[in-house]
Amino acid sequence: MKFPKLWILFLVLLVTIQSKLALGAKAQYSSKQAYVMLLYGDEFLLGVRVLGKSIRDTGSTKDMVVLVSDGVSDYAKKLLEADGWIVENISLLVNPNQVRPKSVSLLEFACAVVYLDADTIVVKSIEDLFKCEKFCANLKHSERLNSGVMVVEPSEAVFNYMMSKVNTLPSYTGGDQGFLNSYYSNFPNAHVLDPNIPQEEVLKVRPVPEMERLSTLYNADVGLYMLANKWMVDESELRVIHYTLGPLKPWDWWTSWLLKPVDVWQNVRERLEETLPASGGGKNPNDELLVKFLSCYLSVFYSFVTIVLFF
Repeated sequence: MKFPKLWILFLVLLVTIQSKLALGAKAQYSSKQAYVMLLYGDEFLLGVRVLGKSIRDTGSTKDMVVLVSDGVSDYAKKLLEADGWIVENISLLVNPNQVRPKSVSLLEFACAVVYLDADTIVVKSIEDLFKCEKFCANLKHSERLNSGVMVVEPSEAVFNYMMSKVNTLPSYTGGDQGFLNSYYSNFPNAHVLDPNIPQEEVLKVRPVPEMERLSTLYNADVGLYMLANKWMVDESELRVIHYTLGPLKPWDWWTSWLLKPVDVWQNVRERLEETLPASGGGKNPNDELLVKFLSCYLSVFYSFVTIVLFF
Protein backbone atom coordinates (compact mmCIF):
# COMPACT_ATOMS: atom_id res chain seq x y z
CA MET A 1 0.00 0.00 0.00
CA LYS A 2 1.38 3.42 -0.93
CA PHE A 3 0.55 6.31 1.36
CA PRO A 4 0.08 9.89 0.18
CA LYS A 5 3.08 12.18 0.33
CA LEU A 6 1.47 14.06 3.20
CA TRP A 7 1.69 11.10 5.59
CA ILE A 8 5.34 10.41 4.89
CA LEU A 9 6.07 14.08 5.34
CA PHE A 10 4.23 14.07 8.65
CA LEU A 11 6.36 11.25 9.98
CA VAL A 12 9.51 13.05 8.94
CA LEU A 13 8.43 16.40 10.37
CA LEU A 14 7.91 14.97 13.86
CA VAL A 15 11.40 13.55 13.93
CA THR A 16 13.02 16.60 12.34
CA ILE A 17 11.41 19.04 14.75
CA GLN A 18 12.33 16.90 17.72
CA SER A 19 15.92 16.71 16.54
CA LYS A 20 16.33 20.45 16.21
CA LEU A 21 14.60 21.27 19.48
CA ALA A 22 16.55 18.65 21.40
CA LEU A 23 19.98 19.60 20.11
CA GLY A 24 19.46 23.32 19.73
CA ALA A 25 20.36 23.12 16.05
CA LYS A 26 18.96 26.60 15.47
CA ALA A 27 19.20 29.59 17.78
CA GLN A 28 15.59 30.62 17.25
CA TYR A 29 14.28 27.60 19.17
CA SER A 30 13.65 28.62 22.75
CA SER A 31 12.53 25.36 24.35
CA LYS A 32 12.05 21.63 23.93
CA GLN A 33 8.30 22.08 23.46
CA ALA A 34 6.56 23.44 20.39
CA TYR A 35 3.32 23.83 18.52
CA VAL A 36 3.74 22.31 15.08
CA MET A 37 1.81 22.87 11.88
CA LEU A 38 2.12 21.48 8.38
CA LEU A 39 1.62 23.59 5.25
CA TYR A 40 1.98 22.13 1.78
CA GLY A 41 0.33 24.88 -0.26
CA ASP A 42 -0.70 28.52 -0.04
CA GLU A 43 -4.40 27.64 0.03
CA PHE A 44 -4.18 26.90 3.78
CA LEU A 45 -1.93 29.89 4.54
CA LEU A 46 -4.62 32.00 6.16
CA GLY A 47 -5.64 29.07 8.33
CA VAL A 48 -2.11 28.78 9.72
CA ARG A 49 -1.90 32.53 10.31
CA VAL A 50 -5.16 32.62 12.24
CA LEU A 51 -4.18 29.51 14.21
CA GLY A 52 -0.91 31.16 15.23
CA LYS A 53 -2.70 34.32 16.28
CA SER A 54 -5.15 32.30 18.36
CA ILE A 55 -2.29 30.50 20.14
CA ARG A 56 -0.54 33.77 20.97
CA ASP A 57 -3.83 35.29 22.15
CA THR A 58 -3.93 32.69 24.93
CA GLY A 59 -0.64 34.05 26.27
CA SER A 60 1.55 31.18 25.05
CA THR A 61 5.22 31.97 24.38
CA LYS A 62 6.19 28.50 23.21
CA ASP A 63 7.75 28.04 19.79
CA MET A 64 5.39 27.79 16.84
CA VAL A 65 6.90 25.79 14.00
CA VAL A 66 5.41 25.41 10.55
CA LEU A 67 6.90 22.88 8.18
CA VAL A 68 6.43 23.87 4.57
CA SER A 69 6.78 21.83 1.42
CA ASP A 70 7.96 22.95 -2.01
CA GLY A 71 4.42 24.06 -2.87
CA VAL A 72 4.50 27.01 -0.47
CA SER A 73 5.45 30.37 -2.00
CA ASP A 74 8.25 32.60 -0.77
CA TYR A 75 5.72 35.32 0.03
CA ALA A 76 3.82 32.90 2.29
CA LYS A 77 7.02 31.95 4.12
CA LYS A 78 7.95 35.59 4.71
CA LEU A 79 4.47 36.32 5.99
CA LEU A 80 4.55 33.39 8.40
CA GLU A 81 7.96 34.43 9.71
CA ALA A 82 6.68 37.98 10.20
CA ASP A 83 3.78 36.51 12.18
CA GLY A 84 6.22 34.76 14.51
CA TRP A 85 6.32 31.25 13.02
CA ILE A 86 9.59 29.38 12.72
CA VAL A 87 9.51 28.19 9.11
CA GLU A 88 11.23 24.93 8.22
CA ASN A 89 11.47 23.70 4.63
CA ILE A 90 10.89 20.00 4.07
CA SER A 91 10.89 18.02 0.85
CA LEU A 92 8.04 15.64 0.21
CA LEU A 93 8.90 11.96 0.20
CA VAL A 94 6.86 9.38 -1.68
CA ASN A 95 8.60 6.16 -0.76
CA PRO A 96 9.32 5.32 2.91
CA ASN A 97 12.64 3.86 1.77
CA GLN A 98 13.71 7.34 0.65
CA VAL A 99 13.88 8.69 4.21
CA ARG A 100 17.44 9.85 4.72
CA PRO A 101 19.21 8.39 7.76
CA LYS A 102 20.36 11.87 8.81
CA SER A 103 16.72 12.84 9.37
CA VAL A 104 16.61 10.66 12.45
CA SER A 105 20.24 10.22 13.46
CA LEU A 106 20.29 13.40 15.58
CA LEU A 107 17.72 12.14 18.10
CA GLU A 108 19.04 11.96 21.64
CA PHE A 109 16.16 12.75 23.93
CA ALA A 110 12.46 13.49 23.61
CA CYS A 111 10.49 16.69 23.67
CA ALA A 112 6.78 17.43 23.46
CA VAL A 113 5.11 18.44 20.21
CA VAL A 114 1.51 19.58 19.98
CA TYR A 115 0.39 19.14 16.38
CA LEU A 116 -2.62 21.09 15.08
CA ASP A 117 -4.33 21.00 11.69
CA ALA A 118 -4.62 24.26 9.76
CA ASP A 119 -8.42 24.18 10.09
CA THR A 120 -8.34 24.39 13.88
CA ILE A 121 -8.41 27.41 16.17
CA VAL A 122 -7.41 27.68 19.83
CA VAL A 123 -9.99 29.47 21.97
CA LYS A 124 -8.48 28.82 25.38
CA SER A 125 -5.00 27.91 26.60
CA ILE A 126 -3.90 24.38 25.72
CA GLU A 127 -0.51 24.52 27.45
CA ASP A 128 -1.63 21.66 29.68
CA LEU A 129 -1.46 19.34 26.67
CA PHE A 130 2.31 19.27 27.13
CA LYS A 131 1.66 17.16 30.22
CA CYS A 132 0.87 14.25 27.91
CA GLU A 133 3.70 11.77 28.31
CA LYS A 134 3.60 9.77 25.07
CA PHE A 135 0.80 10.02 22.50
CA CYS A 136 -2.52 11.80 22.93
CA ALA A 137 -5.38 12.38 20.53
CA ASN A 138 -9.15 12.73 20.52
CA LEU A 139 -11.57 9.87 19.92
CA LYS A 140 -14.35 10.56 17.42
CA HIS A 141 -17.25 8.57 16.02
CA SER A 142 -17.08 6.19 18.98
CA GLU A 143 -13.99 4.23 18.01
CA ARG A 144 -11.55 6.20 15.84
CA LEU A 145 -8.93 8.75 16.76
CA ASN A 146 -8.75 12.04 14.88
CA SER A 147 -5.29 13.26 13.91
CA GLY A 148 -6.26 16.96 13.76
CA VAL A 149 -5.01 17.59 17.30
CA MET A 150 -2.29 15.37 18.69
CA VAL A 151 0.43 15.42 21.31
CA VAL A 152 3.51 13.49 20.32
CA GLU A 153 6.74 12.57 22.05
CA PRO A 154 8.89 11.95 18.96
CA SER A 155 11.07 8.89 19.17
CA GLU A 156 13.56 7.37 16.76
CA ALA A 157 12.48 3.87 17.77
CA VAL A 158 8.79 4.63 17.22
CA PHE A 159 9.58 6.37 13.96
CA ASN A 160 11.53 3.41 12.60
CA TYR A 161 8.86 0.95 13.70
CA MET A 162 6.11 3.04 12.09
CA MET A 163 8.04 3.19 8.85
CA SER A 164 8.39 -0.58 8.85
CA LYS A 165 4.58 -0.88 9.09
CA VAL A 166 3.57 1.70 6.47
CA ASN A 167 3.14 -0.86 3.71
CA THR A 168 1.51 -3.54 5.86
CA LEU A 169 -0.96 -1.88 8.23
CA PRO A 170 -4.32 -0.98 6.66
CA SER A 171 -5.56 2.60 6.49
CA TYR A 172 -9.28 3.22 6.12
CA THR A 173 -8.53 6.76 4.89
CA GLY A 174 -5.58 5.84 2.71
CA GLY A 175 -3.52 8.30 4.74
CA ASP A 176 -2.17 9.23 8.15
CA GLN A 177 -5.39 9.08 10.19
CA GLY A 178 -6.26 5.57 9.03
CA PHE A 179 -2.72 4.40 9.59
CA LEU A 180 -2.62 5.81 13.13
CA ASN A 181 -5.87 4.04 13.95
CA SER A 182 -4.30 0.76 12.86
CA TYR A 183 -1.03 1.47 14.64
CA TYR A 184 -2.77 2.47 17.88
CA SER A 185 -5.41 -0.22 17.57
CA ASN A 186 -6.18 -0.21 21.29
CA PHE A 187 -6.67 3.56 21.41
CA PRO A 188 -10.46 3.40 22.12
CA ASN A 189 -9.62 1.69 25.42
CA ALA A 190 -7.09 4.30 26.51
CA HIS A 191 -7.64 6.42 29.61
CA VAL A 192 -8.74 10.03 29.21
CA LEU A 193 -5.95 12.50 29.97
CA ASP A 194 -6.72 14.64 33.01
CA PRO A 195 -4.03 17.34 33.06
CA ASN A 196 -5.27 18.59 36.43
CA ILE A 197 -4.07 15.44 38.19
CA PRO A 198 -0.34 15.64 39.10
CA GLN A 199 1.68 13.09 37.17
CA GLU A 200 3.20 11.69 40.34
CA GLU A 201 -0.30 10.82 41.56
CA VAL A 202 -1.07 8.99 38.33
CA LEU A 203 2.15 6.99 38.51
CA LYS A 204 1.18 5.69 41.93
CA VAL A 205 -1.61 3.62 40.40
CA ARG A 206 -0.30 2.85 36.90
CA PRO A 207 2.80 3.27 34.74
CA VAL A 208 3.12 6.01 32.13
CA PRO A 209 0.57 5.04 29.47
CA GLU A 210 1.65 4.59 25.87
CA MET A 211 -1.41 6.55 24.75
CA GLU A 212 -4.14 8.68 26.28
CA ARG A 213 -7.37 10.15 24.94
CA LEU A 214 -8.03 13.87 24.85
CA SER A 215 -11.33 15.34 25.93
CA THR A 216 -13.62 16.61 23.18
CA LEU A 217 -12.87 20.08 24.54
CA TYR A 218 -9.47 19.87 22.83
CA ASN A 219 -10.91 18.90 19.44
CA ALA A 220 -14.47 20.16 19.20
CA ASP A 221 -15.88 19.08 15.85
CA VAL A 222 -18.20 21.57 14.11
CA GLY A 223 -19.85 18.59 12.45
CA LEU A 224 -21.16 17.55 15.87
CA TYR A 225 -22.23 21.15 16.51
CA MET A 226 -24.46 21.01 13.45
CA LEU A 227 -26.33 17.96 14.76
CA ALA A 228 -27.99 19.97 17.52
CA ASN A 229 -27.06 23.51 16.45
CA LYS A 230 -25.11 23.83 19.69
CA TRP A 231 -22.04 22.41 21.37
CA MET A 232 -22.63 19.16 23.23
CA VAL A 233 -20.00 20.14 25.78
CA ASP A 234 -19.63 23.17 28.03
CA GLU A 235 -18.95 25.97 25.53
CA SER A 236 -17.17 28.07 28.15
CA GLU A 237 -14.59 25.30 28.54
CA LEU A 238 -13.82 24.78 24.83
CA ARG A 239 -10.11 24.72 24.02
CA VAL A 240 -9.88 23.92 20.30
CA ILE A 241 -12.49 24.14 17.54
CA HIS A 242 -11.93 21.93 14.51
CA TYR A 243 -13.63 22.89 11.23
CA THR A 244 -13.91 19.40 9.80
CA LEU A 245 -16.76 19.69 7.31
CA GLY A 246 -14.83 18.86 4.15
CA PRO A 247 -14.68 21.89 1.82
CA LEU A 248 -16.50 24.15 4.31
CA LYS A 249 -13.47 25.96 5.71
CA PRO A 250 -13.75 29.14 7.78
CA TRP A 251 -11.56 31.20 5.43
CA ASP A 252 -14.26 30.86 2.75
CA TRP A 253 -16.37 33.96 3.47
CA TRP A 254 -19.70 32.28 2.75
CA THR A 255 -19.31 29.57 5.41
CA SER A 256 -20.15 32.05 8.17
CA TRP A 257 -23.73 32.03 6.87
CA LEU A 258 -23.93 28.29 7.45
CA LEU A 259 -21.91 27.69 10.59
CA LYS A 260 -22.10 29.93 13.65
CA PRO A 261 -18.74 28.69 15.05
CA VAL A 262 -17.06 30.31 12.02
CA ASP A 263 -17.66 33.64 13.78
CA VAL A 264 -15.04 32.64 16.34
CA TRP A 265 -12.47 32.12 13.60
CA GLN A 266 -13.41 35.31 11.76
CA ASN A 267 -13.03 37.37 14.93
CA VAL A 268 -9.42 36.24 15.24
CA ARG A 269 -8.75 36.77 11.53
CA GLU A 270 -9.88 40.38 11.76
CA ARG A 271 -7.26 41.01 14.45
CA LEU A 272 -4.32 39.77 12.39
CA GLU A 273 -1.57 42.37 12.43
CA GLU A 274 -0.16 44.12 9.40
CA THR A 275 3.09 42.14 9.56
CA LEU A 276 3.65 42.70 5.85
CA PRO A 277 2.03 45.27 3.51
CA ALA A 278 -1.68 44.56 2.98
CA SER A 279 -1.55 41.50 5.24
CA GLY A 280 -3.73 42.83 8.06
CA GLY A 281 -6.95 40.96 8.61
CA GLY A 282 -5.75 38.13 6.43
CA LYS A 283 -5.50 40.23 3.29
CA ASN A 284 -3.37 39.09 0.38
CA PRO A 285 -2.11 41.62 -2.19
CA ASN A 286 -2.67 39.00 -4.89
CA ASP A 287 -6.40 39.14 -4.17
CA GLU A 288 -6.70 42.83 -5.03
CA LEU A 289 -6.73 42.23 -8.77
CA LEU A 290 -9.39 39.55 -8.39
CA VAL A 291 -11.59 41.85 -6.31
CA LYS A 292 -11.32 44.61 -8.93
CA PHE A 293 -12.16 42.16 -11.70
CA LEU A 294 -15.22 40.84 -9.86
CA SER A 295 -16.39 44.38 -9.11
CA CYS A 296 -16.14 45.35 -12.75
CA TYR A 297 -17.81 42.12 -13.84
CA LEU A 298 -20.74 42.64 -11.47
CA SER A 299 -21.14 46.26 -12.56
CA VAL A 300 -21.33 45.22 -16.20
CA PHE A 301 -23.68 42.35 -15.36
CA TYR A 302 -26.09 44.56 -13.39
CA SER A 303 -26.04 47.16 -16.15
CA PHE A 304 -26.90 44.50 -18.70
CA VAL A 305 -29.75 43.15 -16.56
CA THR A 306 -31.14 46.64 -16.08
CA ILE A 307 -31.12 47.32 -19.80
CA VAL A 308 -32.84 44.00 -20.57
CA LEU A 309 -35.56 44.49 -17.94
CA PHE A 310 -36.43 48.13 -18.47
CA PHE A 311 -35.76 48.85 -22.15
